[in-house]
Amino acid sequence: MALVALAGVLALPLLALLGRALGHLAEAGEAWDVALNSLVLSALGTLLTLGLGLALGWMALLGGAGRPLEGLLLLGYFIPPFVTGMGVLFSLELFGLRLPGALAILLAWTLHYTPLAYVLLKPALGNLLPSLRAARAHGVLGWRRVRVLFPPLLPALLAVGGALYLALLGNFGVPAVLGLPDRVYVLPTLAYARLTSPVSPDPLGEASALGLLLGLLALPALLLHRPPQAEALGEGFPTSYPLFRLLFGAYALLALLLSGVGLLKEALLNPYTGSLQPAFSEALAMPLVRQGLLHSFLLAGAASLGALLLALILRPFREAFRGLRSLLDLYYLLPGTLLGLGLILLLAPTPLYATVWILLLAYLLNFSSLAFRALEAGARVEAQVKAARVHGLSPFRAWLRVGFPLLRPQALGGFLVIFPLALSEITLSALLYAPGAETIGVAVLGALNGGLYREAAAIGLLLALVSALPLLARRGPW
Repeated sequence: MALVALAGVLALPLLALLGRALGHLAEAGEAWDVALNSLVLSALGTLLTLGLGLALGWMALLGGAGRPLEGLLLLGYFIPPFVTGMGVLFSLELFGLRLPGALAILLAWTLHYTPLAYVLLKPALGNLLPSLRAARAHGVLGWRRVRVLFPPLLPALLAVGGALYLALLGNFGVPAVLGLPDRVYVLPTLAYARLTSPVSPDPLGEASALGLLLGLLALPALLLHRPPQAEALGEGFPTSYPLFRLLFGAYALLALLLSGVGLLKEALLNPYTGSLQPAFSEALAMPLVRQGLLHSFLLAGAASLGALLLALILRPFREAFRGLRSLLDLYYLLPGTLLGLGLILLLAPTPLYATVWILLLAYLLNFSSLAFRALEAGARVEAQVKAARVHGLSPFRAWLRVGFPLLRPQALGGFLVIFPLALSEITLSALLYAPGAETIGVAVLGALNGGLYREAAAIGLLLALVSALPLLARRGPW
């Protein structure tokens, strides 16, 4: 009963969004065209990232890509998406290229999310190696292998494709950086534009209708979701081919260069003389940047520690732990625009609205699932706790002296994952911030809109450096 009541409380933002949106859905107008644009771009981006992730997974297995090469590839994913968007923008300008907004968005999405596709698909590919060896032994070669290997791989492809589609559909930062200058809208950016429109008769109602459309587009992918497999069960490929390892490393390096070389040039070199003149001091001297950094660090730290503390408190209660994790998974998977608009509708009449506290609540709802999954995937400590109880310790003292200390590495890994994501979060921040409660993501977008490209690039590089922290938490091959 308590879990059902908690589920009802957690569902309140979505219910508030649904109630406000239904009256405005018929008046959405151009939103249907933007919804189609979001659907097409997200579907194309999913196919591109899924295909590249699949190819990289085979290259890694056949070529024996080690941790350094995997780290090089994964570094591109831990850079915040909107920073990747800025990097693509500046890199294309460096080479004298100008892509239309939709193509630039697809390029940035592909660079950013292909490592995620690789990480999620590699275990499933590893499990196919015994079947591949059996097919070779029985003379099944060429395209005939596809008919043998594709059916067992299909569930993983659908699940990973659904996760990628949800990530792209709800992404705000890349379309804001690369799409808005060319008036290429997706549902998250149009919802933000409607919410901040000074001429709309009911900006919140119109934005809620867009949020509902976004939720409807996300619904099919939610049905494909399943927990990712962390490790392959196969024995590994017996012979490594250096060519595939070289191709893997070449892609990882090229993707990182496309994301970073433009940022480096913009942040480090004087645009007129070409001499070395870093813009970090100028960027950090901006009051909005300093304030945004302070708020973001405090919010990211509080959200990370709060989520992990909640997960640790519930970890001894297995059923409650899993039940709440399942509820929180929904807020992590759904586009952040839905959560942001729902919290506005729910909390606008309260003192929490237009303060940093509503941002903290949004961060906790959005990122707590990662804390629960970090502890759930950690060491199974129940046996050690039972042994401590056999030796006379009470349940509380057994967990305090044995269970929780054994979970410390997983808690640290969870913190190193949640903190950089919360630090560079931009979708919720753009919807929920108020003057005086800006975050660093909002400050960077403001610098870009104000033409302060060098300062925006400098802060983007600093965020990319902090966001690389999760690589320190990697344990074992992915």
